[in-house]
Amino acid sequence: GKITGTLGTIKLRFFRDASGKDWVAITGMTIDKKPGTYKLSIKIPGKAVFEKDITVIKRDFPVTTLDVTPELTQQGYTVKNIVNNVINKENTALAKVLNIITPTSYITKPFVYPLSSIKDVGAFGNIRKSGSYAVQHLGTDLEAPLDTPVYAINDGKVVFVKSMTDYGNTVIIDHGLGVYSLYLHLDKFKVKKGQAVKQGDVIGLS
Repeated sequence: GKITGTLGTIKLRFFRDASGKDWVAITGMTIDKKPGTYKLSIKIPGKAVFEKDITVIKRDFPVTTLDVTPELTQQGYTVKNIVNNVINKENTALAKVLNIITPTSYITKPFVYPLSSIKDVGAFGNIRKSGSYAVQHLGTDLEAPLDTPVYAINDGKVVFVKSMTDYGNTVIIDHGLGVYSLYLHLDKFKVKKGQAVKQGDVIGLS
């Protein structure tokens, strides 16, 4: 039989871990998830249904300044058209990739960091404001000198390699079962679309 499960309305996708003995499912909560209690329900053939309540609490994210780089200003971009046009357009392009669910998993080991040295300089969830315009940061900014190698955080397949206006040089790796990793603001690409990568392969330079 097949193990199935849900977390609220989120469908869980199970795969075997590296030992081949245990089943694992990975999911996440969207940043705008309504606080409250969500039921985790897992059905194992021949056994009782496992259920547990998962509580999502409200978090107040820090507010920082939304700046436009001198390069973008010279090209005629403003906070207004970046928020209203560029970011929405780029998010739509990313969503087309991220909404595809590969039915199998490439993952065989725990995830690793994408850099040898980790210094968080822009936390996930920060709200960046400029006047009446605001965007929420859905990644983590890591400090890295120019030409620092950026590593694949797990095995997978490269499904997106493109230079974008706001997100810069962007690589997306599909790890299977709806799990992706995104690498933005790269200086150089070291992979091509369709390429299989192993954890620790250099996918770009900062």
